[in-house]
Amino acid sequence: MTTTNSELSWGATLLLTAVIVVAFAPIPVTAGEERDIADLDLQTLLDVVLSASKHEETLEEAPANVFIVTRDMIEDYACRSIAEALSLVPGVHITEGYSHSQIGVRGVSNFGDWNSQIMLLIDGRPTTEQYGGTHSIDVSSVTIGNIDRIEFIKGPASSLYGSNAFFGIINLITAVPEENSLVVNSSYFWDTEHTGNSARLLHQFDNDLSVFVTGSWLDRKGSDLYFKELSVLAEDDLALDDDGYYQYYLDSNSFTGGVAQHMNTMEDLSTTGKIKWRELSLGFRFARTDNGIPHGFYGALFNRPENSVWEQRYSVDLAYSGTVSTGFELTTRLSYNHYSWWDKILYNYYEWEAEPDYLPGPIWKDSELNESYGLETRANVDFSEKNTAVLGAEVQFHKIRHESGEADATGDNIVYDYIPKDNAQNEGQVYNVYAQDEHQLSDKLKLVGGLHFNHYTYTTGKVMPKAAIIFRPNYQSTVKLVASRGFRSPSFYEITFDDGFLFIANEDLEPQLITSYELILSHEFPFGFSAQMAGNLSQMTDLIVQTVIDDTDPAHPGGDYLEEVSQFRNLGEMSTQSVELSLHRSPIYGLGGFANVTYQKATVKGADEDVLAFNSPKWLGNFGLTYQVVPGRFSVSSKVNYVSTLKCWDGSFLDERFVIDANLSFKKVAGFFDAALGVKNILDEEYSVPLNYDYAPTVNIRRPGRSVYAELSTSVGW
Repeated sequence: MTTTNSELSWGATLLLTAVIVVAFAPIPVTAGEERDIADLDLQTLLDVVLSASKHEETLEEAPANVFIVTRDMIEDYACRSIAEALSLVPGVHITEGYSHSQIGVRGVSNFGDWNSQIMLLIDGRPTTEQYGGTHSIDVSSVTIGNIDRIEFIKGPASSLYGSNAFFGIINLITAVPEENSLVVNSSYFWDTEHTGNSARLLHQFDNDLSVFVTGSWLDRKGSDLYFKELSVLAEDDLALDDDGYYQYYLDSNSFTGGVAQHMNTMEDLSTTGKIKWRELSLGFRFARTDNGIPHGFYGALFNRPENSVWEQRYSVDLAYSGTVSTGFELTTRLSYNHYSWWDKILYNYYEWEAEPDYLPGPIWKDSELNESYGLETRANVDFSEKNTAVLGAEVQFHKIRHESGEADATGDNIVYDYIPKDNAQNEGQVYNVYAQDEHQLSDKLKLVGGLHFNHYTYTTGKVMPKAAIIFRPNYQSTVKLVASRGFRSPSFYEITFDDGFLFIANEDLEPQLITSYELILSHEFPFGFSAQMAGNLSQMTDLIVQTVIDDTDPAHPGGDYLEEVSQFRNLGEMSTQSVELSLHRSPIYGLGGFANVTYQKATVKGADEDVLAFNSPKWLGNFGLTYQVVPGRFSVSSKVNYVSTLKCWDGSFLDERFVIDANLSFKKVAGFFDAALGVKNILDEEYSVPLNYDYAPTVNIRRPGRSVYAELSTSVGW
């Protein structure tokens, strides 16, 4: 069934009805009643938020819209990737394209921004590289099997975290065993021949020394994927040339009727660890992934193994974290970071030459390197019982190198670099100073104010404020009003990239800005129920967009450049409105679950009228139930995910999707291992996700149908 994006489809209606019925079925506790601990949501009692204010606080105290994906949720609903776990969050939409997972928040999900508008943390440490200002949840040095929980803070967080915390932050918190142990996990997906293995080890010595290490290895052999745009040779874009090649897209010797044959491959290796002695710690992280590209991108030949993306990052941290005196905690971290990336794209314009080096060819290679050193110091100060503050400063030193050009037949070595030497290497520094103050005016009312100042040596700095009012009329209810501003600084790539003929730099780029207002209402009900409703209004200005200018524009450099060239400029404006309703029930009497529904509208300001944003669903929904058949030993669970229609780059729309998963979980089988068996997309729903214009003529990519998986894990303690 195809719907318009403005309709409330039957799927969204069903989810909304389920949430409302279950949410209001229990009788609420009145303001005058005694709070019975047996009626409380155990998740509220046990979970604290680390990311919202850079210190521990409860969900009710956090000055933000926070959702926590717990380890129990990851296991109960069989989340087999970080992307899948994030899709449980209200108002979050993940576009998985095999080689890259794009995070969408409140209707903004531009597959071409490479997640540069949201900050990814691992145990509180930012992972954003500075050349492109991007990060990848697929190359994070920690996989889903080694994650304890995920904190998602929605809304601008630049007042504490600076650039890239534009729409919010994600904090992946590593699972650390409480006792000496070794945990090993292995999983397998039949549809894509996907194998995953992970392990984590903790050993604590008698002299306050501890060693913690995790590691994982993932391998995907791939599957067959169909692209209708590349299936018919009669299309004008695929016209046969004199040498038997169909433009840039198809090789006539290996025409498959639009099927990419096991090109969505993936190899991923990652490890993380920490050696800790009292208040001192030495941490390290490493992640590397190599992905095949099943769809032609940037005009590449289709269905070729040469098309690939490789990414690697590693870091080392030396940190101190301890209590200096009563009410004064100090954290200092010195870090080294290394990030490298390349892609390979197989073209066929060598066939125009009399003596080509190799055919088809050339292989075009882009590569980037970002090395940086950083120092951050943060103080958490209690001025009184009712007044606390977070004060911090950070400095980063970056070295950047970029290469782009034609490679040899192996694709490993660039033999003709198109980047002028003056633009190939850059250096820059980033300075951040921030403060957040919290005043508890009474038992029911708290005020929070924050301010962040940053300075970039290669672009303009900004001052970012935040203010929040948190009101608790009774033990069960919380009202939050949050106003904040955020920014994303232009990256080195956007400011400096110039290839001498098609792209030109723009040193006058400014940071893009967002202003956000949010109202959050939450309430706890008897029998383990809790509910939350949130509404948000956001306005974005000076958005950095890639635009085309001709030789009549004063910025056009002339000379050897083409008549039309590309340049990044502050031209975009956008607005979002969203309302989300969510419900959670702790597993009391063996039955637990959650549900959420989000309505959101993201529009881009046009010349004549506002238009719906690309890849922006108006309705999102999740519904999950888990039942402990044998408490602590055997459980069954099911999850439903709904996404409404999506707009593609060519103006067409993809149908809504309604995907159901089922999972069986076994604990302590034979006394020493756990097991899980389940089915993804149990109804074999056919659906695709949009790709951006870089992948033209391809418009979308199909996601897997029904998929069976199995997982085993075991733990040994000493």
